[in-house]
Amino acid sequence: MPARKTKSKAAPDTGTKVHAQERAAAATSEAAVGAADVTRGEDEALAAATYSAQSDAAARRAARAAAEGAATLSMAEQVAAGGELAAALSSDEFRRGMELAGIAGQVQVAADLVQAAGQPTLAAFLGGTSHQLRVLAVDALSRSTEGAVAAHGAEHIAGELAALGLTEMGRGREEYASSEAFGAASAEMAAAAVRSAAAGAAELAAATAMGGMAQALAKDGPDRAVGARGTPPAKAAGAATPGPRKPATGTAAKRAPRKPAKPRK
Repeated sequence: MPARKTKSKAAPDTGTKVHAQERAAAATSEAAVGAADVTRGEDEALAAATYSAQSDAAARRAARAAAEGAATLSMAEQVAAGGELAAALSSDEFRRGMELAGIAGQVQVAADLVQAAGQPTLAAFLGGTSHQLRVLAVDALSRSTEGAVAAHGAEHIAGELAALGLTEMGRGREEYASSEAFGAASAEMAAAAVRSAAAGAAELAAATAMGGMAQALAKDGPDRAVGARGTPPAKAAGAATPGPRKPATGTAAKRAPRKPAKPRK
C-alpha cells in the first residue's frame, strides 16, 4: 500500500515582506522630511511677512525723517535770512547814530561860539538842539547794538537748525537703506518659502506613493504564500471539473452483434 503524501506548509515569502517593510520605512522617513520642509516653508513665509512689515515701517520712518529734516533746513534758512536783515539794519542804525552824534557835536560847538559872541538866546537854542541830536544818536547806536546781537543770535540759531536738519536727513537716508535691506530679505525669504513648500509637497507625494507600494507588497506576500501551498486554486478547480467521456474500449467494444435466431418449423 503506498504511503500517504502529507501536505507541507509553504515557507512565507520573507523577501517580499522585508521589501515591504523597507518601503514602509522609506515612506515614513520621506513623509517626515516632507513635513519638515513644509514647516520650514511656513516659517520662512512668516519671516518674509515680518521683514516686509519692517521694511514698510522703515520706509515710513525714512519719509517722516526726511520731511522733518527738510522743514528744519527751511526754518534755518529763514532764521539766517532774518539774522542777515537784522545785521543790515544794525549797520544802518549804527551809521545813522554816528552821523547824529557828529551833527550834535557840531551844533554844540556853534552854540558855544554864539554864546561867546553875546547872543545867549541863540546859544541856548543851539545847545538844546545839540542835546536832542545827541539823544537820537545814542538811541540809534543802542538799536544797532541790539540788532547786532539779534543778528549774531539768529546766525547761531540758524546754524543749529541747519545741523539738526542735516541730522534728520541723514537718519532718513539710513532708514531708507534699512527699508531696502528688509525688502531684499523679505523677497529672499519668500522665494525660499516657495522652494521649501514645493519640496515638501513633492516629498509628501513621494511618501504617499511609497506607502501605497509598501501596502501592495505587504498584501501581495500572503497571496503568494497561499498560492505556493500544493495545487493552485485554478488547477484544483480544473481537476474537479469532469472532462469529456472517452470512447469505450475493450471486449465490449469488440463484441459483434448477435444474429437473429431462426424461427422453428
